[in-house]
Amino acid sequence: MNEMVVGRVTLIKKSTFRPSLPDDWSPTVTEISKTNFEWNIQFAFLDNPTTSIKSPRFLSEDYCAWTLSLRDTNLFIDILLHLERGAQYSEIAKPIQVSTRIANKKGESLYPSEKLTVFPNDLISSDEDMVYSIDKQDFRKPKFNGTRDNLNIYCTVEISTLKTKSGLYSSKDSSDIRRSQLILTQLEEFLENKTLSDVNLNVGGRVFHGHKIILAARSKVFAAMFNHETAEKLLNNVDIQDVDPDVFQEVLRYVYTGQMSPGTLDKMAVGVLAVADKYFLDQLKAECETHLMKRMSADNCLELLALAAQPHPAMHLKKYAVDYFRRFASLVMATDGWKKAKKEKLIWSCELIEMLFA
Repeated sequence: MNEMVVGRVTLIKKSTFRPSLPDDWSPTVTEISKTNFEWNIQFAFLDNPTTSIKSPRFLSEDYCAWTLSLRDTNLFIDILLHLERGAQYSEIAKPIQVSTRIANKKGESLYPSEKLTVFPNDLISSDEDMVYSIDKQDFRKPKFNGTRDNLNIYCTVEISTLKTKSGLYSSKDSSDIRRSQLILTQLEEFLENKTLSDVNLNVGGRVFHGHKIILAARSKVFAAMFNHETAEKLLNNVDIQDVDPDVFQEVLRYVYTGQMSPGTLDKMAVGVLAVADKYFLDQLKAECETHLMKRMSADNCLELLALAAQPHPAMHLKKYAVDYFRRFASLVMATDGWKKAKKEKLIWSCELIEMLFA
C-alpha cells in the first residue's frame, strides 16, 4: 500500500495564576503548554484496508511524547493517542486535556471537535486512549468527497505544570485576592448563620435556609423559579424530592462558596453529580465527572456505565467509561458486578451493549 503521513507541530505556552493566601506565601504559577499537531494522511481508507498506521512522534517539550494511530476494526476507524513519558513527566499536573478534529484538505471540519480528559496511569510506562471512532460507512457520504486521497487530523494537547516562583505579584494583586477571599468568607457566614435568609429549602425532612438572590445567581433553575410568580417564590418555600440531605448540604455549600467539604467527592460524587445536573451547575457537574473518571476501575466501570444511562447524562463520563470497557472488557466481565447484572438480566445491560457499539 502506498501511504504517506506528514506531521507538523507547533508549541504555545501561556501562564495563569493560582495563589495561596498566607502572608508568607510563595506564589504558584500554572504554566500551560499547548501542543498543536497536524497529521496529513494521503491514502484511501476503503480501497486500501490496513490494520494500523502511526503518525510521526510529536513532543510536549520534555514532559512527554505523543503518537497518533489509525486502527481499522472492520466497521470503524479508531483514532488512538499514545503517550510516552518524558524526563519531566512528574511535573505535570494531571489530567491532560486533548482536543481532536478531522478535516478535509481545505481544512473544513468533517466532524465536530472531540475533547478528551486523559488520566495517565502512573503504574505503567505508556498509555493509549481512543480519541475518535469513525463509522467507515461515513466515507461514502457526500461530505467526504475529495478526502479519499487526503485527510487531516488536528490534535491539540494541553498540559499544565505547577511551579512556585517569587516576586510575581504586586500589592494590588495581593489586595484583590484577599478581597475575593473575604467575599467568599462572608457568603459562607450567610449560609452558616442564616443571616437575612428569605427561603426555606425542604430536603428529606431537613430544612436549609437560603437566599433567593444567591441561588438565582448561581442556578438557572432557581433563577426561573424566583423570577416568576411561582408558589415557591410566593410562599418562600421549596420542596426538593429524591435528594439526600447530606448531598444537598454540600451542593448548597458549593453554590455559596465554590467549594465543598474535604473528601465530599470521595464519598458522594454520584449523588452530587445528579443534583448538579438537576440545577444546571455545570462546573460542579464537570468536577464530579472528572473525579469519577480518575477513579474508574474494573470494579466500578459497570456502575458508572449504568449511571451514564440515567436521566442526568454525563457525556464525558459515558465516553470514558465506554472506552474503558472496550479496552478492559475481560477484567470488567470478571467482576461480581458483571455477574450480578448478567444473573438479574438488568434492563440497562441491553442499553449498555448498544452504547458500546453505537
